[in-house]
Amino acid sequence: MALATPVLQKDIRSSSDKTTRPLNTSVSRGFPTHLLVEIWHAPFSALADAQKIGSVLQQAGSAISMEGDDTLQISTFQFDPYGVSGTATNSTIHILIHTWPEKGYAAIDIFSKQQDEAYAALERIKAKLNPGNFHVMELTRGQLLELEDT
Repeated sequence: MALATPVLQKDIRSSSDKTTRPLNTSVSRGFPTHLLVEIWHAPFSALADAQKIGSVLQQAGSAISMEGDDTLQISTFQFDPYGVSGTATNSTIHILIHTWPEKGYAAIDIFSKQQDEAYAALERIKAKLNPGNFHVMELTRGQLLELEDT
């Protein structure tokens, strides 16, 4: 069985650009948008506390149009002495964040049904965490299924 190597990502923006917009708005066969985000040079205080990260997740999730009674579920875990892992989840979006405040760094995944909502959530996260730099990759999900059809 021959394996093809699909292009699985688009490099969106790097450095200290103030806004993030997709380079290509085409979405593969209706699969969700998946953003992989790295931020660094963020203030220690923005990344160190589970309550603050929970608030960031809540505000990022409020960028998403909820369907009916679909409440956003927030969960955070506080590491000792500092650092946080957190999630925000409902039927339309999943946001995960892992912070290393001592390095001013956080890794974030945003998985959303709607591309524009994924980027709206990202903008809210950036506004709250105030990173000096960031990098975003948009993964195109479903490409392996498309390869099967060829």
